Amino acid sequence: MQIIEATIHHLQKSAHTHGEGSVTTKLRESNLSVDETLEGISRDLLALYNRSTDSSGTFGRNPNTYIFPVRFGEYLQGAIDFSGLSEAAVDLIANQMAGSRLANGGYALFLRYQEPPNEFLLIAMLKLKPGAGIDEDSLGLLPTLHIDLDLLNEAARINITRFEADEEPYLTFIKGSRRSSDVTEYFRDALGCQSYTNSAEQTKQLIRAADDFVGQREDLGTEEEKRHERLETRRRLFECLQQNREEIALDTAAAAIYPPEPNDFVTFSQTLSEGERKYVFDGRFKPDRRTVLRLKRISGSMGTVRISFDVEDLRSGTVGYNPQLDAIIIKHPSDKLKQEIIENDDAIAN
Repeated sequence: MQIIEATIHHLQKSAHTHGEGSVTTKLRESNLSVDETLEGISRDLLALYNRSTDSSGTFGRNPNTYIFPVRFGEYLQGAIDFSGLSEAAVDLIANQMAGSRLANGGYALFLRYQEPPNEFLLIAMLKLKPGAGIDEDSLGLLPTLHIDLDLLNEAARINITRFEADEEPYLTFIKGSRRSSDVTEYFRDALGCQSYTNSAEQTKQLIRAADDFVGQREDLGTEEEKRHERLETRRRLFECLQQNREEIALDTAAAAIYPPEPNDFVTFSQTLSEGERKYVFDGRFKPDRRTVLRLKRISGSMGTVRISFDVEDLRSGTVGYNPQLDAIIIKHPSDKLKQEIIENDDAIAN
């Protein structure tokens, strides 16, 4: 990770207050120094963010409603600098925070960094926690405040490289549980975060992650064992997705994919590639029905011939592929089907 620029601003608000005047801001006038302290905090913060992020998406499109994407575009074009962008974002966050009775302020960190070939902007609300230090002269204890990285509930990251290439999704953010999502909604609204709604792509990503997870399991010693377990995993995942048609949660899917240790799959699904999640699906999303069906059925066409059958028909031997003939073999066809083929095939009739 290479830090390009960073700054931090303070938003003060007491819990259970809301309305005009409930939020006050203190703006930093210059960027933070890129030193060991910033680098250490940034590494720890990104490690936590990558474990915590559970949603992906894009910015809202309407420039009259979603102001931050407009300011972000101006920043990338050079019309405003990093301070201008962060101060505009703080104003938007403060305005939305004022409408949330349960929000209680914090320190807004803006971090632009690079993990080749991608460049990112991370925006996170940090909290402080009380602690203790030691006075070097008197050896007495001193009260201190530390950044509490365990309380990372409001954060979003823009993949600038994807954003400029118009490649979706270019935005990830934290929603958390349904209960915490209501409390932190002001932050996502301020930045214009919109959830990625391509359920077909998210379902494909979940299936790909499940297949790859089986492929890297060291307890499966042979390729034959991995092939068998992949089919069993797909069968369990299909049943799970069928039972959760309106919404699938990562924890629920993980329990079906690897029942002995579901957290192993959760960790695997968070694998990073070039600073971004390798598998792009949300912590909760609605499975795509057609994509889910592909776990159970195989279908395709060759000219005017269309064929469709359950995966179980392959496993039972009813359908198979003969590589020598380059042909799909269907065993035990019905008498009616056989008769119709015979009646319409000149070669057989002769």
